[in-house]
Amino acid sequence: MPRMPALLEEFLVALAASTCLGATIAVIYWFVTGLSPWPGLILGEVIGFGWGSALLALTSPRSRD
Repeated sequence: MPRMPALLEEFLVALAASTCLGATIAVIYWFVTGLSPWPGLILGEVIGFGWGSALLALTSPRSRD
């Protein structure tokens, strides 16, 4: 089975990290304030999601496979 390109692999890892962080922040916000994080917080996270994932993937250490 061929291996994924390193940049795509790093992007997927960054995507997973960003998703976990965003979900954690939304749940904490909901518990602390008692208010639904939709639409303000969730939409803000979605907008920043692409930029954050791309920056994490581009600045991650490279493997020399």
